[in-house]
Amino acid sequence: MPLIYDFMPVSLSDYPGVVACTVFLPGCNFRCPYCHNGPLVMRNPEGKVAEGTLFEYLEKRKNLVDGVCVTGGEPTLWGDLGDFLEKLKKRGLKVKLDTNGSQPEVIKELLHKGLVDYVAVDIKAPPEKYSLFTKYKEHVDGVLESVELVKASSVDYELRTTVHERVLSLEDIKAIARWLSGAKMYVLQGYRYSEGVLDPEFCGKKPCDKAFLERAKEEISEHFGEVVIRS
Repeated sequence: MPLIYDFMPVSLSDYPGVVACTVFLPGCNFRCPYCHNGPLVMRNPEGKVAEGTLFEYLEKRKNLVDGVCVTGGEPTLWGDLGDFLEKLKKRGLKVKLDTNGSQPEVIKELLHKGLVDYVAVDIKAPPEKYSLFTKYKEHVDGVLESVELVKASSVDYELRTTVHERVLSLEDIKAIARWLSGAKMYVLQGYRYSEGVLDPEFCGKKPCDKAFLERAKEEISEHFGEVVIRS
């Protein structure tokens, strides 16, 4: 089973419309400077939670917690992720998956088996700028495929981009919108500093300017069913 780094007992924000427990799985194949879960980029960090501890908690709180948000790190790097999600589904829980989209074959299998109810794909940049986050072209090709898989699926989904003005310009965001055009929902997440930021020296402590996010939303809204700002 996947190694569980930690879990947040209750979240009202990680899974839209669902009272959820958020489970953090370690290990990531990207290196995003603004990542707020910096310790989780390594596959075997300190601070592990036994699977039994999680399921014991979920059983005790089954009248409170309706779903589980599985995030990371990058959860799809774990080969037995499907088995873990199946255990959650058998307990009647809704499952949301947060992913960078680099492993489309995993996402395809999870969708086919009905093991996810909501998928959030992190879109880092226009495809030509993904070298800021990964040096492997196959990761970028994977994201391109995953986006199409999710858009064509019957599950709820969001495509979302963390906006840091030192990383993405307005033109970059417009290029992303052209790429993703036709998606039901696109989320602009303004960067906010936290203690776990992977590269605090590069990112700094200044949050993304709200006016910049509003202007970006105005420029790209025609491409999507809905554009949401989270900051």
